[in-house]
Amino acid sequence: MTQDDRLRRPQEDTPAGTPAGDAVVRPDERGTAPRPGASSTGSEAGTAPRGGTAEAGTAPRGGAAEAGTAPRGGASEAGTVPRGSMAEAGAIPRTGTSGADSKGSRRARVSGLLGRSRPGGTANAARSAQQIARRAVTKIVEDPSPTTQPIPIVAVLRNTPYSAPVQEAAKSEDEARMILDLAVDLGQMMLRAGASSQDVEVSVIATCTAYGLATVEVDLTANSLTVHYTDGMGNIVTVMRVNREDSVHFAKLSAIHALVTEMVDGRIDSERARERLDAIRKQKRPYPEWLVDVSWGALVAGFVNLVGGSYVSSALGFLIAIANQRFGALLGRTGMPSFFIVVIQALTITVLAMGAATLHLIASPQFLVAAGIVLLLPTMGLISAVQDAITDFPLTASGRAISVALTFAAIVTGIAAGIMIGRLLNLQTIEVTLPATGTQFLTTLVSLFAAVIVAAGGATAMQATKRYILPAAIIGVIGFAIMVACLVGGLNGILTSFLASTVVGVLARPVALRLGAPAIVLVIPGLYPLLSGLSIFNAAYLIVQPEESVGLATGLSSLFTALTVNAALGVGAVFGTFLATWLPYGQGRRTKAEAIVQDEGGDAEETATGAP
Repeated sequence: MTQDDRLRRPQEDTPAGTPAGDAVVRPDERGTAPRPGASSTGSEAGTAPRGGTAEAGTAPRGGAAEAGTAPRGGASEAGTVPRGSMAEAGAIPRTGTSGADSKGSRRARVSGLLGRSRPGGTANAARSAQQIARRAVTKIVEDPSPTTQPIPIVAVLRNTPYSAPVQEAAKSEDEARMILDLAVDLGQMMLRAGASSQDVEVSVIATCTAYGLATVEVDLTANSLTVHYTDGMGNIVTVMRVNREDSVHFAKLSAIHALVTEMVDGRIDSERARERLDAIRKQKRPYPEWLVDVSWGALVAGFVNLVGGSYVSSALGFLIAIANQRFGALLGRTGMPSFFIVVIQALTITVLAMGAATLHLIASPQFLVAAGIVLLLPTMGLISAVQDAITDFPLTASGRAISVALTFAAIVTGIAAGIMIGRLLNLQTIEVTLPATGTQFLTTLVSLFAAVIVAAGGATAMQATKRYILPAAIIGVIGFAIMVACLVGGLNGILTSFLASTVVGVLARPVALRLGAPAIVLVIPGLYPLLSGLSIFNAAYLIVQPEESVGLATGLSSLFTALTVNAALGVGAVFGTFLATWLPYGQGRRTKAEAIVQDEGGDAEETATGAP
């Protein structure tokens, strides 16, 4: 409805037969104040223009009407009461406004006459909020520059062995899919062989960026790997692999590391890299199964001496370790969950140790049990969980931490069950009189030689190639010497484990990279002499004691201390490898890796073709 229509309504609503000069006086129009300073101009008919005259009908704005309604600001000759004067029709006039009213006041009164009045405060605030929101949205939509710029994926390779890769040109969609398949297969093999999450991510990113896929995103969990790639046209390619089981194979990790080094240096194309990766996939283990069992036995025999056992205990530990490994492998073929396998193995070791003590073959069965459960400790899982948590892989770290906790729970359960079964069979009771670490008693050359055997046996059992066995043994004995020195100096077990494992990490990373392998190949064997198996056994022993002799709280506290001591090994190893990034681990590392590639890659290709 227009403004003139609103002003015309009083006339249109006049009853039929009413003369034009006798307009009906409406209650809402009585006594309103006229606009000051308006001129009176006659009208005979029609609608008068603004500021002018009309010939019939309604009065013009600012003028007098001869028929109908009274003009604003003027007197009426036709019965309606003018605004600001006394009405002859009995209407009660209001006091008129003066000519000094402000422009805002006049607009408010006009809006009131036109029916547009509304509460001012709430409506104005809502309108202002809408305008501010509209301007903000418009600015965001029309702003050509994004608020943040994405971090280039190649920046992840900083301070890694694959920094500054040689990047090829962008690829087509078909080529991109082939490269993604190569990278994801490589990452899946690393997960299966025992690599950490950070090493897998870095290797996958290095492979993709080296072949021109600089916009990939890697999503890694405990058992799956997904890589997304978006090309320049906006097409998205996603490739995923799932790791169903783990099979530790340090020789494969070394070969993959050397292959990625070649790809980063631009010395091999993607087709040749695929052939090499397929050959590595078919690569056999460097040692037969019986030699691996002997290596585990040597590790246990050396560890018995490290914790204070006799030579007879070491010999029994060697035999029990081999038998227990074969027994565990047999149970694994039945499909039994690993938790129950570890429980049965820990139970078997405990009962056999108590039986040997009952037959007076050994005097301290606790040393034999402590050495035997070293094989069951989730050393790799513990190190990987700590590293993932520190290097921003929370989901993967959570999954591995749960697996590690279950393994520790299985060991404690098996030891507790073995002690109870031994009591039922009237076997000799195990008495734990040594502190949790037990290593402060061993400072002789025999213990150092035992540490060498433990580290070398761990490297062999983890299927590391022969070139890494001696460096692993040297790093292990240095770490053990640091631990003995700290214990002699009066440091507690947790701090001692942290410092000794830090030294292992600092030494392992540069040596491994100089030899053309990831750091984990030397870190894990170097940590074996530092493991605290006796503390785990001590905690389990206290937990199963009668409540009146030893409280359950004491046993749980001892278990927590044992777990903390072993976790400190993982924290120290990760910290040591980080400190090692500041060391000059050689500009010639890639040259050395090239020679290793020719050796291990040739062996892998011979294996793939069926050569002996």
